[in-house]
Formats: sequence, structure tokens, C-alpha cells
Amino acid sequence: MDSKTGIGVRYCGGCNPRYDRVALVKRLESLLPDLALVPARPGVPYPAVVVVCGCSSRCADVGGLALPAGRLVYLCGWEDLLPAKERLEALSRAGEAQRGRSLDHEGVLALLPHRDPMLLVDTADRLVPGESVTASFYAAPGLPVFQGHFPGSPTFPGVLLVEAAAQAAGLFLLALDRYAGKAPLLMGIRKAGFHRRVLPGDTLEIHASLLEERPELGTALCRGQVFVQGELAADIELRLAFR
Repeated sequence: MDSKTGIGVRYCGGCNPRYDRVALVKRLESLLPDLALVPARPGVPYPAVVVVCGCSSRCADVGGLALPAGRLVYLCGWEDLLPAKERLEALSRAGEAQRGRSLDHEGVLALLPHRDPMLLVDTADRLVPGESVTASFYAAPGLPVFQGHFPGSPTFPGVLLVEAAAQAAGLFLLALDRYAGKAPLLMGIRKAGFHRRVLPGDTLEIHASLLEERPELGTALCRGQVFVQGELAADIELRLAFR
């Protein structure tokens, strides 16, 4: 079995062939014998993703990638090769040191103050306190919300996808001592995009990560992405306050 750490690769559209993008990636891979560069798939929490652009405009689509922006490593020319190598090595080491822990349902209840019918996180596969979480929620067909949204065409509401992302973000922040026991309040939504319907019986895979924190104010800006069967359903940036 290959024990190499998988690093995702995402290419731009190739409208500006300033250099051979594939040759550059092969050269980068040769400099990183302990890492495997693989096509980046939506919803996979890679330690890092190499974004290969044919010019400096950075037009590659990274919307479906489930990782913080700080783990995107851009290759826009041969001059980026060695800095990218060093950055990937550092991110890989950090990922090994912070693999995180999992939470069963009781572990989720121990951190989040939410309860049924407003608890929208079941478990967490990987939680790194203060950084990120991968959580899940089963949208059971018997949920009362499906009865009214909409009769004859049940759809999980977009506002509840936002709430699920907020609760997932609250999980990895409530795991910090400075926020333990506080209530995560939704202060605002900076942006939200919805890309597919979520239906009865779907399982939400929720990735949330920290974008910016103001500990002195008790606030945090987070990104939440909700996937269903590997497809991006919602991409949200929201701000939480801990009181």
C-alpha cells in the first residue's frame, strides 16, 4: 500500500499557455518523494491543494475544495516551484501533527448547546480545535421541516444548511478553552451560495474552517461547505460570536 501523503492538484482552464503546467507539476512531484500529487476532488480534506495557473490571474476554480484558503498553494510559473515545495512540506508536517480527533454523538452534545429539533450535527470524523472540522448530519425523511418545505417536493431548506455550517464551526471553536461552555451566536453571513438540492435521506458532509478570529471580541469568521455524495451543496462564510 502506498503510504505517501496525498496532496490535491487543481488546474486552471489553460487559456494562457505561458508554460507547460503538467511538466511543472511533475517537477514539483519529483522534489517531494514523500508526497503524492493527485487530482483534487470536491469534499476531500487534503493537507494542501496545489492550484496550477497558466498566468498570475489565479482564475482556477477552487470553490468546491474543502480546506482553508491558507492550504492552497499556487503555482503560476517556474519561479514558484521552490517556494511551493517548501510550503507543501510545512503543511504536510502540520497535518501529521494535527490529525484531530473524532466525536460520536455524545461528544457533539458535550460541546454544542443545541438540541433537537435544532441540532444539525450528528458526529464529527475529524476535529482540530481552533482550526477545522469535518462533521455529518443525516437528513432523515421524517424530519418535520420536510412536511412544509415543500409539500409534494420535500427539500432541506438553505437556511438550515447555513445553520448546520454554523454549528459545525461552533464545534471546533467550542473545543478551545477560551470558548468552552459559551453559546455560539450567528452574527452575520458574508456570503452564501447554494448549488444543489438536499433531499430526504441525504447525508450532509460538513466541512468548516477558521478564516479569521478576534479573540479579544470573542468573534470568528468561518467558512462552511456542505457536500452531498461528493457534490457541493452550499458554500458559506459566516461570523460567530461566543457569549
